Amino acid sequence: MIQRLLSISAVLTLIAVLAAAGGSLVIPPMSQLAPGDGLDAADARMAQLENRIHRARAIRDIKRLQYSYAHYAELGLWLDLGDLFATDGIAHYAQGDFRGPESLRKFYLQELGRGQLGLAEGRIYPHIMIQPVVTVADDGKTAKGRWHVIAMLGSYGSSASWAGVVYENRYVFENGVWKISELSYNSQYSGRYSPLALTVSKWDLPYHFTTQSAGNPVSATTDLPASANGSRSPASLEGLQQRWVELARSAQQLRDETDVLNLQHSYGYYSDQKMWGAVASLFANDGTMELGLRGVYAGKDKIRRALSALNGEELETEEVNDRLQLATVVSIAPDGGTAKARGVELSVSGVRGRGATWEEGIFENEYVKQAGMWKIHSVHYYPRVITDYELGWAKDAKPAPGPSTVLPPDRPSTEVYGTYPKMYYPRLHYANPVTHRAVQYPAGIAATAERGNSTRNSSSLSALPSPPKNVKEFTTRLTELQQQIDLSIAYDAAENLVNAYGYYADDSRDDYLQTLFSNPPDRSPTNKRPENALVIHQSVQPVIRVAPDARSATIRARFLNVGGSPSGLAGGMYEGRAINRDGVWKLEKLTLNRTWSSPFSQWMPEFERRR
Repeated sequence: MIQRLLSISAVLTLIAVLAAAGGSLVIPPMSQLAPGDGLDAADARMAQLENRIHRARAIRDIKRLQYSYAHYAELGLWLDLGDLFATDGIAHYAQGDFRGPESLRKFYLQELGRGQLGLAEGRIYPHIMIQPVVTVADDGKTAKGRWHVIAMLGSYGSSASWAGVVYENRYVFENGVWKISELSYNSQYSGRYSPLALTVSKWDLPYHFTTQSAGNPVSATTDLPASANGSRSPASLEGLQQRWVELARSAQQLRDETDVLNLQHSYGYYSDQKMWGAVASLFANDGTMELGLRGVYAGKDKIRRALSALNGEELETEEVNDRLQLATVVSIAPDGGTAKARGVELSVSGVRGRGATWEEGIFENEYVKQAGMWKIHSVHYYPRVITDYELGWAKDAKPAPGPSTVLPPDRPSTEVYGTYPKMYYPRLHYANPVTHRAVQYPAGIAATAERGNSTRNSSSLSALPSPPKNVKEFTTRLTELQQQIDLSIAYDAAENLVNAYGYYADDSRDDYLQTLFSNPPDRSPTNKRPENALVIHQSVQPVIRVAPDARSATIRARFLNVGGSPSGLAGGMYEGRAINRDGVWKLEKLTLNRTWSSPFSQWMPEFERRR
């Protein structure tokens, strides 16, 4: 880890020196470096890739950072929330501006926590981060990100409300980790759940991103090497081999994270449709499933039968069973063979004429790589709140169902707890991404040693890739690494594009929407959002599969619409394809299939097209 940070530091230092000198040093592109160029050429190419993977890693680390913000807020972990900020970081909230971790910890604890760490029983505070568009500066030291937030607020027996927010944030690479340097909270809507009383805010937020930067979040223009620098020792084969091993590890981690994200999000889509055979196929043969307090089911066949027994064999004609997988944080184990993920599941389920239910909860899942393919090893889902769609969480709080008598579980639940209005703290499997320490729970609630340790940043990796043996082999192997890094960057570029589409649609910016496409539609843009209109186009839960040559990718993302007339919710699916044109990703097509819509606080779904 120390070697990796030192190499990154050297690259960033060289970039600064070259910028100050007017960028006069000309470096041959990677594709032009030949085996005959020797160790110095391999050194130069290696440094290019180290810089590129640092910025590719930055996008994932920033998502991890901001999703952690959401997980900490939901549980009232106010001290860790403040620790996510830079030394001079600032947050702009409705209550005022707060600068520095200490000031923010005090604000969160006193104003949001009402003087206590954690949440009082009867209180609900999900603060779900979705729809990131993240871009990293060429120097790899700063970045920007835009996010939507879905917040469920209130107290049992007294209040329930929604809030919709846009964050426009800045980030800084400080002391070897990414931190929030500036957070800007911008309300879009807020108001009482039932009877509905939403207030629409006026927003006219500048976009930190362009079509170019969204589709090219890790530009190749400054992939400058650290050779030809008098401050560095001449390249040696042994030194290059050590750097190659670290680079290969990092590239594989990015690929593994992508695969686990696609796996978990696919689990949600199959569950939507009650495709239980497909759900079970995602598990390892010895996989387990623990849904709330229903007990533990073991083995693929038992999991398949349990899903049918607990939820029904198939989706009915006028049934909604949407199970959104959100704010997913993935940690790859040191050996690269196992992984864990934490996220939020927000679901709405019901049948027209019979009512519906809101449910929000947390999953802490485990995965295993078998024959090069990731499988789910265990699903452990903790329901946080279960409430009637029309009544809302101020008036209704259902307990988590217990074990089935039709198909009893193989083992009892591993944990026993109460759901809303009771408070429970599912332990985070990973450490605070800034402090690298276990999160600080309320008194009497301890994190286990295992779950308090971060796996991704461990330096004790046991699976060591074999480095190139000579300069000629370096040429081939570095080309392969570049391809692997580009595949991971493609995932984030494609997610940026479909999410940017949603933000432009929020503002009725047809001119910007057209620029996202490789062949924009031939129509005149309108660019006019109706006054006080509430039509929020949220895209979440992407499954993005990039072609092996990193030139194209297929996209599936869930559509969650808030607003309309009358105000309500709508669900659907984006299906699309993105292509790489001269290093910049563009949408080739993006089709929205709306599936259902219903007013707020009244379950009267209209079905537009069955999936």
